[in-house]
Amino acid sequence: MPIDFVGFTADRRITAMIPLADDRLSDMLNSVTRVVLRDAVVGDLTEEGPSLSGDVTLPVGDLVAVIGTGRRGSEMRRRRTAVRRVSVGLGRYTVSGCLHVPPDQGDFPRQADPAAILAGRDILVPITDASITYDLAGVMTTEEHETILVNRARASWIEIQPEVDDDDDGDAPADAAAGRTRYVKDFTGTVAD
Repeated sequence: MPIDFVGFTADRRITAMIPLADDRLSDMLNSVTRVVLRDAVVGDLTEEGPSLSGDVTLPVGDLVAVIGTGRRGSEMRRRRTAVRRVSVGLGRYTVSGCLHVPPDQGDFPRQADPAAILAGRDILVPITDASITYDLAGVMTTEEHETILVNRARASWIEIQPEVDDDDDGDAPADAAAGRTRYVKDFTGTVAD
């Protein structure tokens, strides 16, 4: 089933349709080394000008961020998580939103090394209730999305807020004793190296 694809490289925004070959887009992208985008529209973020279109073969490692679209995965494979509000620097991009972590992860420093915080995860890490801000030919642009997948290898900095208010729709109770909100995170995919 084809789904919408919106991805960001170091200086391009790419939109296309992509066949979903796994339960979720993140599972698929984390399990392949490159992706073929048919009839892609490639916009240059550094200067205004016409977008290019055509087929694009793109190494997944070149993706800095991807908008999470398509299915969310099986609810039966989800695990409880705690949520930390974060901002992640990815070159020209800043992604802000909720990072899901194991409930026993403990406290994080406000500023941290992204390699330490995101260690052990797939290359594309989901940030939920997210926004991506970037410079588009000299104009600051912000897009808001339900989920943005960030390339942990491209993260240059991460800022972590102490806790998240419980503004969820009631699916998961707040853990008042620990001062944290607990959510359920979908881990349906396979781990890719």
